[in-house]
Formats: sequence, C-alpha cells, structure tokens
Amino acid sequence: MKMRVLMVVALFSLAGKAASGQGGTLEKVHSRLLDRTVEVALHVPSETSLAKWKATHPGWHPRLVLFLTGAYDGPDDLIKRGVFQHLAAQEEAGLLPPSLWASPEHYQSWYANRKDGSFPYERFLMEELIPDLEREHPAYGGTRDSRTVAGFSMGGFGALNLSARTNAFDRCVALSSALVRPPFKTAGFWIRRTLTRAFPMDLDAFAPWNPWVNLGGNADLVLGCGTNDKYHLDAVTRDFAERCREKGHAPVAVLLTPGDHTWDYWAPAFESLAPWIAGGALPPTLEK
Repeated sequence: MKMRVLMVVALFSLAGKAASGQGGTLEKVHSRLLDRTVEVALHVPSETSLAKWKATHPGWHPRLVLFLTGAYDGPDDLIKRGVFQHLAAQEEAGLLPPSLWASPEHYQSWYANRKDGSFPYERFLMEELIPDLEREHPAYGGTRDSRTVAGFSMGGFGALNLSARTNAFDRCVALSSALVRPPFKTAGFWIRRTLTRAFPMDLDAFAPWNPWVNLGGNADLVLGCGTNDKYHLDAVTRDFAERCREKGHAPVAVLLTPGDHTWDYWAPAFESLAPWIAGGALPPTLEK
C-alpha cells in the first residue's frame, strides 16, 4: 500500500477534545517537502449542518477555505479567538454555508518558497496540504470554483500572492495586508530578516511575488483594514484598491472600519465576511 505523504494525527488527546467543542481542532501534519511536522487548525462542519444545507440548496458545492494568519499569530488563534466556534454555531443554525477551514503554521515564511529553495512552503500548501485535505474531506473544495484563500497582515500578503500565483482560488480576502516591496525599508527591522531570507532584493526579480503587480490574480477580491491600524495600513489598503481599479480589477468590496492591527478587529471582521468567504453573498451591511 502506498504510504500517504501527509498524515493527520491529533495534537494532544486532551487539547483535541477541548478544541472540538470550540468549532475546530488542532492537528499535526507531516510534510515531506518541509521535512517537519506542521500544526494546522481545522474547522470541519458537522454532518448534520452539511446535510441540511445541501437539502435546501441543490447544486451547491461546499468550499475549502485556506486561512493565513499574521507573522506573530498562529493556527490556534482561530480557536482561542472564537472564530471557529462562530462558524460552527452559524452553520448549525442554518445561517452560513458549511465550509472546511484550514489554517497552517507559517514559520514566518510569507507563505512563499524560500529563494534558495531550502524551504518550499508554497509547494507544501499546494502540493501536500490542500490535496490531502480534499482527499480526506471529499465533500469540500476540489476545484478553483470551490476554494477561497483569506488572510490578514502577513497572511493578507500571502493570500494575494497564492491567489495570483496558483490560480487555485476564485475568492480572496486580504485584511490589514503587509503590501511590502524590496528593499523592504518600510518593514520593521524585526521582520525584515524574514523578508530578505524569502525573497530577492531586486524589484524586477521580486515581481512574481509583488501584490502591486499581480493584484491577487483574477480572483474576486475583498480588501479591508482597521481605520486605526497602528501601521497605517488603512491608507495602503486604499492605495492598493485604487491600483486594482486602475488595472481593471476592482475589488468586490473595500471595508475600512474602526479597528487596530489586532484580533479585536480581525475576529469580528472575518466573522462578518464568513458568508462571502464560504461562497455566499456579501452581507449588505458590509458593502462599501
């Protein structure tokens, strides 16, 4: 029998049981490409909520959502901050299309293959994690039209790049995005080292990862930021949205609402966007 490349096991038996009551679990997956075990937070809808939604929405196909956190955040935050619990409650109440969410540990990789080839993180996502999740949970994803990529801060940068570089997602949400460009002088010294390790310093060579060039590819876009963002990324988000419009790729929505560069903004923002992320319509109250 052929050995599976990606093996999913419980992180800790007690922690896994506790997390399951919070809408999700923490898992460990072994990556051959990265030669390490990677922590992944998973939200898998209940069979009951999935069956109920399918019964009332014929022809609908559930989505896989790849969720990318920021540089100093991790997959466990989706459980600790109540995002997965919100998803589960809304799905059980029949208010939200059931969707499979996966949020992997990132190692401050910027969700990219390291330039020297030593840490092929993008390949891990696209060649190992997503294919194995879709084999393990065949009701979800499987095609571009049934996948969403979403993220914030470093994860917003990663979401735009993965959307453009892989063409594997037809919806993309990027909040409080770190829209960096070499020589990365606007990035804090504490994060600049990870950028120079991952990417070429020449602007032309950086073009394949430059969101100002690829604009998230041809996926439908939602951009957003807190208007009190301590890094002033609200202004950057406005400029990026205008760049998209100039190039004929107008975002579905640009959501600039009160909030800082913290989970106090991100958790409610993603909860309010969950219907669109899961393949439904953008709530009218959010259209801006």
